[in-house]
Amino acid sequence: MKFSDNLTCKLPGKLNRRRFLKTLVMASSAAAIDWTGFGALAASIPDKKAFPIVVIGAGLGGLVSAAYLSRHGFDVTLMEQHSIPGGYATSFDRGDFTFDVSLHATVAEHAMPQMILTDLGIWDKLKVAYTPELRRIVTPNFDLTLPAKNPEGVKKEISRVFPHETQGITNFYTEMEQVISELWEGKRFKTSMMGKLEKLSLEQWMSLHVNDPDVKYCMAIFSGYYGLLPSKINALFYAIATGEYLVHGGQYYKTRSQDLSNTLADCIENNNGTIHYNTEVEHILFDHNNSIEAVMDPAGKKYPAKAVIANCSVTALFDKMVPKKRVPPDFSRQIRERTASLSSFVVWLGLNKKILDIKDYEIDLAQNTDMNEAGLFSRKDLADSGIGITLYDNLFKDYSVPGKSTLSIMCLSDFAPWKKFEKDYFNNQKDAYDREKERIARTFIKRVEQRLIPGLSDYIEVMEIGTPLTNIFYTQNPQGAIYGFDRDMPHLEAKTPIKGLYLASAWSHGGGYTPVMMAGRETAQLVLKDFISS
Repeated sequence: MKFSDNLTCKLPGKLNRRRFLKTLVMASSAAAIDWTGFGALAASIPDKKAFPIVVIGAGLGGLVSAAYLSRHGFDVTLMEQHSIPGGYATSFDRGDFTFDVSLHATVAEHAMPQMILTDLGIWDKLKVAYTPELRRIVTPNFDLTLPAKNPEGVKKEISRVFPHETQGITNFYTEMEQVISELWEGKRFKTSMMGKLEKLSLEQWMSLHVNDPDVKYCMAIFSGYYGLLPSKINALFYAIATGEYLVHGGQYYKTRSQDLSNTLADCIENNNGTIHYNTEVEHILFDHNNSIEAVMDPAGKKYPAKAVIANCSVTALFDKMVPKKRVPPDFSRQIRERTASLSSFVVWLGLNKKILDIKDYEIDLAQNTDMNEAGLFSRKDLADSGIGITLYDNLFKDYSVPGKSTLSIMCLSDFAPWKKFEKDYFNNQKDAYDREKERIARTFIKRVEQRLIPGLSDYIEVMEIGTPLTNIFYTQNPQGAIYGFDRDMPHLEAKTPIKGLYLASAWSHGGGYTPVMMAGRETAQLVLKDFISS
């Protein structure tokens, strides 16, 4: 089956298109950031303690906002409903194993996260490991491995398997490299590749170069990272996000993503910021001048605030915390028009032996190379989905305790298959839910056993299964969304129509470690600019 013939991503209007392009550049190019600007703004506010700021949510966006503001002397209170910081950038222990909730690979070193964390004075407290390959792709028809930090090697490997598409493969990845050169090195070309790709969907871009659906599958292999089909992903967005992996290689925060979150939390507390865990925000309170004056927790305790940065979901913010009479109808409509992104189904496995005969870190195990919605996200039966396997012990030595292995099996999932279990799940009546998640998990394990790791079932010491309902329980994200709102709508502005209320999360800026960290910095800076101008 070939790709569907859907057209360009939804980027309505020239302003939205310009904003979209600006966001991409800001999220990818250190040259686009004034790294002295934050300190200069903060220095121009003499009485910082008279401007208390509350941040709702200790996901990466909230942590970065609070870290910047506390580092520059502001009175910051961070409210987090969970017992640990990080949102999805967390880990958990089961028996002898420590499982990472979300991180498979990101780009941190030589990219925006390093710049931000250096600016905060904490980059040297973190370490990253590089993935040994970009991705191994295993389908019924072919098995290939894309090398790390080696664009020429990627072109050669895909061309080895599909020699009839060599020229198109070469051209596609060369254009991706050009985008990265334009952004990071400031190089100028006769034709700007950014300008060309900004108008196309990923599917359209690929179709300019190749016809074979198997080749397109390889080219679009990272579309799952962004939660959209190739027909709905903007080509420039994909070129920037995937191009950084192509050029710099995939990376992982050691020893788990929790280390990143803990380091940011330490930065806040070391700079006299306050973090309240296991504490929800029930209401945002306003004074008689319609200015924010505090937030209130469920016990009725008030926390003073001149500004509030929301790292929680936008729907929770405006459905529960802000009085409806204060939300302009136009803005309410904008929020209602949006839909939640996809969620995830994850099987974490702790094994009682080392897996020595597979050296790959991330393996895409596909049922087929269909790139339509049914093929990618299997809305009929999640057990038929393609899956990704991550063998964490191939990342760095001693990831697991001696003699054992840690791996995960995951696929994207929408909320629909789990909605029927929601009421019973939150009433702690989980028998039917447990049977369904176990059925899917065992199907995935059997598939991995048949195609990659013979005897896998016999090695399982610990198994934990996460579904969209698990995501709701721990993060309170509607429908267990992992990317905020669907990416096929323009981002929400960080500054809301309500004076003093700002957004810094996947729900405003788009999901992923780098975008939400960028959101945290951008929003904190915007708060200061508005305070000065008022």
